[in-house]
Amino acid sequence: MLYKIIVILLFVQLASAFSLEAYSEVNYQGSYTRYDQKGTYSPGYTISSYHWNSPAGDGCCVKMCDGNREVGYWCQAHDHDVSNFNKIVIGCDNDKLEC
Repeated sequence: MLYKIIVILLFVQLASAFSLEAYSEVNYQGSYTRYDQKGTYSPGYTISSYHWNSPAGDGCCVKMCDGNREVGYWCQAHDHDVSNFNKIVIGCDNDKLEC
């Protein structure tokens, strides 16, 4: 029985997987970094385009920051082929997202 519960929880976790794919150039070109864990990240380059992948209802969001200034915020999946920020904060549910 415990085995079945663990397998079900694993599938639920996989179904609620989120990720942000950050690119150093516009139109999803250049250096690329994928983030799929909660946390605060600075890739070492200006994020010039991105894909935010987040299944509906998973409770996870991303905040885009230019230093300590918020420049964007998304919970639903979103793509942007021209951007300009250097830090992201990813969290779920009641996590506080601060630049």
